[in-house]
Amino acid sequence: MGACSSRKKQLSCEMSDEEVAAIREVWIRAKTDNVGKKILQTLIEKRPKFAEYFGIQSESLDIRALNQSKEFQLQAHRIQNFLDTAVGSLGFCPISSVYDMAHRIGQIHFYRGVNFGADNWLVFKKVTVDQVTTGTTDSSAREKNDDTNSNGTTNGKIENEQKDTVNPIADINNVYSGENCLARLGWNKLMTVIVREMKRGFLEEAMRNCKEEDNNELLKA
Repeated sequence: MGACSSRKKQLSCEMSDEEVAAIREVWIRAKTDNVGKKILQTLIEKRPKFAEYFGIQSESLDIRALNQSKEFQLQAHRIQNFLDTAVGSLGFCPISSVYDMAHRIGQIHFYRGVNFGADNWLVFKKVTVDQVTTGTTDSSAREKNDDTNSNGTTNGKIENEQKDTVNPIADINNVYSGENCLARLGWNKLMTVIVREMKRGFLEEAMRNCKEEDNNELLKA
């Protein structure tokens, strides 16, 4: 119980209750929109090497070809399932399960010979944050526009008056507002932790194997 409490305390230091709530809210929307596929598609578009990392064999890397690949579907499903588990664990005990899962994925990457490298880890983090939060931001903006259209307030003088009376404080507090919104800040923190543990799992396993090889060489000498 003590270890569980310490993990929960560590999480509370990394993310506020408001950020956790915003993370959950945007995730509910994102996961119903196949965000796992969007993350993997974007990763491959930005860095085609990711297709090799995830074991995706396809004649073409365009969206249609990828969607027909069983391995692509499987890996996208795994990405979304992992994130779903991570989000579902936020604020609950034991949060250590999320750290352990990320750490284990790092170990698996080592044994599969998948070394993302520093740049690709950053790409993975940024793409995930973008895909989870941007879609929600866009849909929220569309909903706002739909509301104003239905009220007849988007034309002429009334529209200009609305622009002049925008409340900057309300905009800052909006969880969907720009780069500094609560949801984006929260997801940045969550993905920083996940990537950190994945990298740690990979590096620790690499170091352990190096030591074992050195010991075997000494025994042979």
